[in-house]
Amino acid sequence: MQDGRGTEGKTTAHGKHDHPALLPPGLHRLTLLELHKLAVAPFPEGTRRHLLFDRLATWTAAVNSLNVRGTLWLDGSFLTQKPDPDDIDCVLWNPHWAQASAPTQAHRQMLQRLFDQPTARAIYGLDFYLELPQSDETFHREAYWRGVLGFARDRITAKGFAELSL
Repeated sequence: MQDGRGTEGKTTAHGKHDHPALLPPGLHRLTLLELHKLAVAPFPEGTRRHLLFDRLATWTAAVNSLNVRGTLWLDGSFLTQKPDPDDIDCVLWNPHWAQASAPTQAHRQMLQRLFDQPTARAIYGLDFYLELPQSDETFHREAYWRGVLGFARDRITAKGFAELSL
């Protein structure tokens, strides 16, 4: 089955189309600029891609402006050759305040809004998940997400996903 860009894609048993991945299998540490070069620049007609990237950049800037740091894993159709992805799948690992002083109540409320799943989807186009595992749970939670993000919908074909540092 052709995906419209001249490369093979597959339709899964669930009837959804697996578009070819933009990254080889594994975790790839990228900057926001490198992500743009990979997932946006090669698709000049992809207005949805541009919009999603701009919203992601706005979201990350908002999180950073609150002095919150963490690791963000990104995936989904945004990291495939799908011309117009619906959203960007992302998992934020262990966000923490980067400053020693306690955050204000206003900062806590803004962060809570940024991390709210329905808000992240509606405003920023993110299929957002927050991970705050205890140290004895980290291995299992990471393994779970590597399984989800590291394979196509067919659950057989390995693919890559991206990591951004906030």
